[in-house]
Amino acid sequence: MIYSEVMIQDALRYIQMPASRQNKQIIQKIKDTYDELDKISLSKYVYNSLPIYLDEDTVSFKHTKIKIISQDLSKLFKNCSRCYILAATLGQNVDRQIGIEQKKDMFDALVLDACASVLIDKICDDIEQKIIEELEEDEFLTMRFSPGYGDVPLIVQKQVTDVLNTSKRIGLSLTKTNMLIPTKSVTAFIGVSNQKENRMKNCATCNLVRVCAYKERGDRCGL
Repeated sequence: MIYSEVMIQDALRYIQMPASRQNKQIIQKIKDTYDELDKISLSKYVYNSLPIYLDEDTVSFKHTKIKIISQDLSKLFKNCSRCYILAATLGQNVDRQIGIEQKKDMFDALVLDACASVLIDKICDDIEQKIIEELEEDEFLTMRFSPGYGDVPLIVQKQVTDVLNTSKRIGLSLTKTNMLIPTKSVTAFIGVSNQKENRMKNCATCNLVRVCAYKERGDRCGL
């Protein structure tokens, strides 16, 4: 697998490894873990573009039953007339291997979990690049925004997975509490804007947000 320095640093941040304890051994473990993921993951994704309508703080998606009351999405899509919805997963093998490692060595399981979270985020970045190639010259993407962050409720994931038929198409389903199965999966919205947008990563797009030490203390990681 080709892994970047950013992917290595993201994994280190996920496991909350301080700079003073980072060494060649832990860096090599992360690299080896990415290589293992390359062998066991069965990454799949699906996406679709839909027209959207804005009515104050409500975003509606044409040809679907999706109607989201959200100031965050309304603000994000203020220059958009359509939006991509996407879903991506690493597959059940990764969840299964994390469970195996948890019974053998919790640190190995932590590193595997971290690298898997970074990898699914990279896959979403790759999907965005594929989408960019489909855009017209005067079209630009907004940042990616996932259900469960900001004021977009987690229950929206049910609407996204239904519209994309993820269960049949990529093997992605939900628990009764609207958590994704396999766990190393993502659903998201990306607006298509008529002007260049700020696409800097923030907490709404970060897979590390639920375990982020920076966020817990009211700080930011600087990404």
